[in-house]
Amino acid sequence: MKKITLKAVLRGAPATGKKMIKAELYGPGVANQHLSIEETELAKTISEARGATLIDLVVDGAEVIPVLVREIQRDPLKDNLVHVDLFAVDMTKKVLVPVEVAPVGVSKAITQLGATLVKNLQTLKGECLPANMVGELKADISKLHTAKDVVRVEDIDLPEGLIIKNSPRDVVFSLSASRKGRSEAGATAGATPEAGATPEAAAKAPAKKEEKKKK
Repeated sequence: MKKITLKAVLRGAPATGKKMIKAELYGPGVANQHLSIEETELAKTISEARGATLIDLVVDGAEVIPVLVREIQRDPLKDNLVHVDLFAVDMTKKVLVPVEVAPVGVSKAITQLGATLVKNLQTLKGECLPANMVGELKADISKLHTAKDVVRVEDIDLPEGLIIKNSPRDVVFSLSASRKGRSEAGATAGATPEAGATPEAAAKAPAKKEEKKKK
């Protein structure tokens, strides 16, 4: 498991000249604390701590607390960080965490048929001890040969100690057929040559008009 360290100070500490972001620390076994974190360091940590990644929070240069990022607030106009919630975890108890999934491998449906990969679930619902957390799972998309193929939760290999709460049949990745592929498929489905006729003859044969029924 990747180790990430984040430094924080109690809110109200002497100014350092750097832009500080407000943070709240809470969780079992710890007293709620109002913290401040240097913006650049916090942004870097959030970028690195993808999915369920444990962070070693160092408060005032002394106390180290294992935490997860629970909620991030950004300015709706500027998109800069405004506030973050940090959840202190008990290393002896299982926690529910969001787990990201990344595609690996090469799909023939994408490279040869022009299909587009669609991510149906942004994260999976994981449960594990903090020591068994993973930032990301890998999903093999090389088995996607046609636009109808999908990758389900049950197709993803899980590390020891991690349980996924989603239904095994939930679709994680699917494909969207290209316009060209749909056109070719429609043309193929619409062609209905007469029995015994060769494909060449069927292509050249004029369409028959429906005979009018005699009164």
